[in-house]
Amino acid sequence: MTARSAVVIAKDVWSALRRSALPKAGVFGLALVSVTCIAAVAQTGQSSQTQTQANQAQTGLLVDDVQPRLVAARAAVKRHAELLRAGLTDALRTGGVKGAIGACTSIAPEIDGKVAELTGFEIGRTSLKVRNPENAPDAWEKTVLEAFASKLASGTDAKTLEAHDAQVTADGQRLFRYMRPIMMVDSCLACHGPNISQDLKALVARSYSDDKAIGFNLGELRGAFSLVQVMD
Repeated sequence: MTARSAVVIAKDVWSALRRSALPKAGVFGLALVSVTCIAAVAQTGQSSQTQTQANQAQTGLLVDDVQPRLVAARAAVKRHAELLRAGLTDALRTGGVKGAIGACTSIAPEIDGKVAELTGFEIGRTSLKVRNPENAPDAWEKTVLEAFASKLASGTDAKTLEAHDAQVTADGQRLFRYMRPIMMVDSCLACHGPNISQDLKALVARSYSDDKAIGFNLGELRGAFSLVQVMD
């Protein structure tokens, strides 16, 4: 299966799961995080590893297949960050924070599409506290986010966290899924920190009246990148 055909199928499946693209203002803070604080990767604990192994057996995913998919998922996140950095740097330079929020409406979906074309992975962002309700985690994502939060609270380095799984949808579609944490850094505070300006709150409220993606402190878990790939 080509990357292009995988993307076409993945879009339908990903929409059924929850979403396929994120052309929303709320992506701005997360996009900046993706540039500056993409955590490196590792497993999320023995229990999740055991479940993943069981799911891999169910989907027919061989152990030898896992590592190449992990490498590709990590590369997809890196590529996404590079493209966002270029686009948002220009937006910030010309329009400041408010300008960058507006620019994300056009930048984010274009980048999501480019990454999908290049890698065969649909990529999104989710969190336990979302700005856009369409980005709310599904059951697996929620479990992973809670595991990330628990491990970080116990002192685990964010650079050692990742999660992956092999799943079969109700209609028999086989999927490889991958997540890695997004941590709060200085550049996130203006949009997602504990002291958001009233002007910025008002701007965000025009699109998202029930914004929950605020009140985060430096170094906390902001959310996660979530990728899905149709398995050959």
